[in-house]
Amino acid sequence: MKPLMTAAATVLTIATPLHASEESKTWDASDEARQFVQDTIVLGMLASPYGTGWTEDEQLHTYFQRARDNGITGHEMTLVAADMSFDTLLEQHYHFRAAMAQQPENYLIVNETRDIEAAHAQGKTAVIWNSQTATVLDGDLKKMALLKDMGIKSMILAYNDIFRTGSGQLAAYNGRDIGLTQWGKSVIDEMVRFGILLDLSQTGSKTTNDAMDYMDENYPGVPYVYTHSVPAGSTRMRQTPRPRAVTEPSRTTRHCEQPSPEDTYRPHSQNG
Repeated sequence: MKPLMTAAATVLTIATPLHASEESKTWDASDEARQFVQDTIVLGMLASPYGTGWTEDEQLHTYFQRARDNGITGHEMTLVAADMSFDTLLEQHYHFRAAMAQQPENYLIVNETRDIEAAHAQGKTAVIWNSQTATVLDGDLKKMALLKDMGIKSMILAYNDIFRTGSGQLAAYNGRDIGLTQWGKSVIDEMVRFGILLDLSQTGSKTTNDAMDYMDENYPGVPYVYTHSVPAGSTRMRQTPRPRAVTEPSRTTRHCEQPSPEDTYRPHSQNG
């Protein structure tokens, strides 16, 4: 079995042109580093919606071809985020799938982990769908079954701001972390029921800790993940004076990729 490395090597933020991250495919690297990426299963995180990140199908094909040429096995691809609706999810899903249908030999939709290994062996792009918001449910928990059938593998409860499920990271930064709500707990229940991973990226500290406690108490052994967050201590930081302050990078302003405070990380030996 090939080693697995998850990485934000292909990160594109919402409302960022696709070309903004193309340079990451051509950075200088040693021969050893290039070979390591070729030999290793490397999964990136791509959050670049149709209409903003890309507008022509060829842009998507060129981007993924460049990634394949450099050894990137696949990508967790965000279809929706923030306060987007179920209709927006359907629209985004259609545009991605329509583009990929032009080159079916180059893409493999992931349904189980062995599909990732198959994509790596066959030189295809492994496609892992995710939703960075729970607003796509439109307040209807029964839609979770449809998300499962569409292939959504993970979901974020709160994208930076305050939502019905809880608070995102930027809201927490501004001292407005309401924690996991009862609706948020109901959403988690349905995610677990249908096997959709809880993604704690971009979620506020209290909401995240509440969610982890809820998972540990009610669904021991069921994993939750951070797909594109890093511990705040891994960057150069300055401490903010706000209550329950979240530290921020010293060279950035507030933005959607805030590092997560250390109190939101815990050993996962019990939850996979």
